[in-house]
Amino acid sequence: MARSDRRITPRFNLHTPLTFHRNASDSESTQTVKAINVSCRGAYFSSGLGFCVGEALEVSVELPRSVTGTKPVTRRFASRVAHVEPDGSSLGQSGIGVQFLYSETILILPTARKH
Repeated sequence: MARSDRRITPRFNLHTPLTFHRNASDSESTQTVKAINVSCRGAYFSSGLGFCVGEALEVSVELPRSVTGTKPVTRRFASRVAHVEPDGSSLGQSGIGVQFLYSETILILPTARKH
């Protein structure tokens, strides 16, 4: 069965900023990339870093109305690497598919006004 036939939720081709941090690495800082596509269950992006299937990541991404069905929201997800696909280019990049396991909404509160 083709990968697209197995998808439960629709994917949206959104080139929105996505940040990730490897849970197993304290030395590696948070990386920012552009998502290639996003759904309510996962995301796909390209990276030159080596990843292993099953690796735990913390991923933050802004989900627009087309994905959430409500207002746009930035969410932080506990995630796992679901698949890694070499992209075949000479740049050494791989396509990384992550599955969102659970999330929390990141609230951005307005700053207090000084009088």
